[in-house]
Amino acid sequence: MIEPMAERLSSPVFVGRVAEITRLEAALERAVAGEPSTVMVAGEAGVGKTRLLAELIGQAREAGAVTLVGGCLDVGDGVLAYAPVVEAARSLGGMLDAEELGRVLGGSRAELARLVPELGEPVAGADPVAPARLFELLLGVLHRLAERRPVLLVVEDLHWADQSTRDLLGFLIRNVRAGVCMVLTYRSDDLHRRHPLRPFLAELGRNSRAERLEVGAFGRREVADLLAGITGERPSVKLVTEIRARSGGNPFFVEELLAASREGTAMPAALRDVVLARVEALSEPVQQVLRVAAVVGRRVDHNVLAAVSAQPVAQLVGVLREAVAHRVLSAEEGSDSYAFRHALVQEAVYDDLLPVERGPLHAAYARALSDRIDKRAGSATAAELGQLAYHWYAAHDLGAALLACVGAGQAAEATYALAEALQHYERALELWAQVPQAAAQSPLDRVTVLRRAAQAAFLLGEHDRAIALAEVALAEVGMDGTKAGREPLRTGVLLERLARYHWAAGDSARALETIERAVAAVPAEPPSRERARTLAARGHMLLLMNRHAEAQGCCEDAIAMARQVNARAVEGNALNSLAAALSFLGRLDVAGAYFEDAFRIAEEVGNTDDMCRARVNHGYALWAYGLWEAAAKLSLEAYRLAARFGLVRMYGRSALADAAESLIFLGRGEEALSLLEEEFAEFDSPTGFLDAAPLQARALYLLHRGDLAAAWEDLAAVLKSTPFSLDPQYAAPQFGRMAAVAMWDGRLEEAREAVAEGLRLLGDSDEGSLTIEMSHIGLTVEAAIAERAVAQRDAHEIGQARRSGRALLERARTAAAHVSIPLVEARLMSAEAEWTRIEGASDPQRWAAALAAWQGLKCPFEIGYARWRYGEALLSTGASREAVAADLIEGWTVARDLGARLLAEEISALARRARIDLTSSEEAPEPSGRSAEPGDRFGLTPRERDVLKLVATGRTNRQIAQALFISDKTASVHVSNILAKLGAANRSEAAAISHRLGLG
Repeated sequence: MIEPMAERLSSPVFVGRVAEITRLEAALERAVAGEPSTVMVAGEAGVGKTRLLAELIGQAREAGAVTLVGGCLDVGDGVLAYAPVVEAARSLGGMLDAEELGRVLGGSRAELARLVPELGEPVAGADPVAPARLFELLLGVLHRLAERRPVLLVVEDLHWADQSTRDLLGFLIRNVRAGVCMVLTYRSDDLHRRHPLRPFLAELGRNSRAERLEVGAFGRREVADLLAGITGERPSVKLVTEIRARSGGNPFFVEELLAASREGTAMPAALRDVVLARVEALSEPVQQVLRVAAVVGRRVDHNVLAAVSAQPVAQLVGVLREAVAHRVLSAEEGSDSYAFRHALVQEAVYDDLLPVERGPLHAAYARALSDRIDKRAGSATAAELGQLAYHWYAAHDLGAALLACVGAGQAAEATYALAEALQHYERALELWAQVPQAAAQSPLDRVTVLRRAAQAAFLLGEHDRAIALAEVALAEVGMDGTKAGREPLRTGVLLERLARYHWAAGDSARALETIERAVAAVPAEPPSRERARTLAARGHMLLLMNRHAEAQGCCEDAIAMARQVNARAVEGNALNSLAAALSFLGRLDVAGAYFEDAFRIAEEVGNTDDMCRARVNHGYALWAYGLWEAAAKLSLEAYRLAARFGLVRMYGRSALADAAESLIFLGRGEEALSLLEEEFAEFDSPTGFLDAAPLQARALYLLHRGDLAAAWEDLAAVLKSTPFSLDPQYAAPQFGRMAAVAMWDGRLEEAREAVAEGLRLLGDSDEGSLTIEMSHIGLTVEAAIAERAVAQRDAHEIGQARRSGRALLERARTAAAHVSIPLVEARLMSAEAEWTRIEGASDPQRWAAALAAWQGLKCPFEIGYARWRYGEALLSTGASREAVAADLIEGWTVARDLGARLLAEEISALARRARIDLTSSEEAPEPSGRSAEPGDRFGLTPRERDVLKLVATGRTNRQIAQALFISDKTASVHVSNILAKLGAANRSEAAAISHRLGLG
């Protein structure tokens, strides 16, 4: 016989879970100490995940942490995007005063209010944007919260998460920084083979930031402790044995079995029967209301429930009171909603409904929601519209479902939930042919739904899906080949979007072909916004393909027409592209004014994309001119602007790469690496051409430092992530740097092939700087091949190198004739000097001219390289050691201070052959008069001294990375630089030097 129990249904004492709470406490402590941490808590339904988190939340609050808690919702086949984030964000207003809330929300308040109206007044009438923007805004909020107090973010029931929520959480896990601890729970027993959470968990499993915590069933002792906590006395052995056997140690089952036994309910073995046994013990009116409530989900609004159940108010309140008293439902504080005490109860009740019962109940809920929306003059939240679409579909009212899906898709777009918008639109398209009368009533026609679905897919990064949807839309308007179709203006806009999708997918050739079709589709007369828009898009595409003269003319036509039809946004967009084209044609003075005009127009019309593009393009133009100080400053401004608007992925990474490369060319590689470190922490592997620029920038840094393997790894990652040929703007640095890495590594044939591929991809580009860049490295490679051939007395190879070199030099001279840019001139002078090496007599005068040009640009690596070659050329003419020594010492010092290991080794080797002592001036006093710090004589940077201290204590690269909050690769780069600067063969030797000279 089962013993009686007290009224309480759960234990007030936290039972067991010592190992689990210890691990969670450790994660929280890491956050308090300034390190981000993420724990994925897995376990079957009812195993006690929520109770475990309640304990952690209590401890976090005692430690002074900000605790944000939200849960995912089960809405069947429907979608309710970002539910846990909305729930968590709502609590900010209650826990922070107005001043602190303003500081934390910063400039994102109005944007976030679109998702969480409680935070402020939302932006009205704004266009849909990519989810990445919302992600970065929320990330900024977390970071600002963590500046003053550690943050604990808890998200429960991840197995119900929609795609948008999963994408957001994945982004946060990869990118949160110091002071944030994230804990996410999910039901491991719900994850069937094709469950959408599985790929998400697999991805996190490869992320070193996330750890998994499995919460298992209770053993016999924990079951006894749990029963004792509930009943207030030690249970008998018989009671523990019986309940342990039936519950399998699941705490929720333990509680339910005990509660049901008190009420005299039979105890079925299956969980559903266990749960339903308690429900069936209630009165029939209560059971009926619970069946109605279960159709909504775990939570149900009182007024909607009243409308669907059709019960008198007094009777319904009495019924709900009984359900709450028996702990089946709970009344939620601060709202008019009720929640099933456990999701299993709701699921079991819903599953117990007959199919013929479900449809009418879903229809009743849909009608109740519609009535509520109508009473508010049609005003509805995205969540309500999503539920409405779900219920009509589940009720098999396909006409109403179609209209609701279209409305829900529009609402989802407005709240950043593009994954859900795409799902709603695609369901509407699926129903379109089945219910033509409803389709005729849709506020959006089929082509518009297709266009918006394609744009949502594009912004989600699903480029193939976007292309497919856009092509269906074109078929709808009768587009066939190059014909304009039945609706030429609409056709042109669709083709313009399709071209953008092809370009984003990496297929530039198809993109250019498509934009040409777009321009041909839209009549030139009368002037129209559509014509201006397609011309501006064509100009932009030609710019991306580095056909700048053509781009200039096209953009000027677009600007003229945009002004005729008052298309201000199109005018600004075209001005932006025109400025970039002019800058590459050598007219930076004019381009600078156009960039500012484009930025002002974008700001005026609220086009954040074009605001960022204007700043990024201007910074890149300054970089291409060798104005690296100004370029670094403007590019960093562009990066901050992109971060502010949530556009780091689209524009910020490119801007950051430009800033980093400018610093690298100025010899400030450590600053550049520091900029890139934070960005690389945000993605584990490149995902497309948009990630090319940061990887290419780091590869340049690694190349200068002589870490050829790491540089090659980054460059290979770019090619691996790009399914099509790279655009010229990415091809030149990609294959130029691949050629340089291979050349320094002695793989001269591979270097020659990389040069050929880079020049092939440049094609008919008219940007002189890219052509000169490739020709310059090509001549350096041919010079190395020629010198090897001379040593091997290979006349055929000498001839081939000279033929190839002559062709490269002519191409460089032709390209340089069209522009007058200091960087282009410096590279041309270096190319001319390399040619003299190929001819067999390196010319000191040519190298002196190249050296002077690089000195004018203040580019230390190229200065060091030119000094090496200048000294080498002088020695080949018979110059004395004294005449060469100063240049070699200066070149070696520059290379050493940069950490340019291979360049320093080459200069050292030349000096040894000429019997020149490079270290004679090492002990000279500090020119500034300051006392030298340990490591100064070796050119160690402050960060390298920090790393050396840890090397001297025997730390591994991984341990160094963890101690200094940097990546493993960055730690490896620092160690390699230190070994080169100290002249140490290995870490042990470096440690010995450190101890001997007091560098640690």
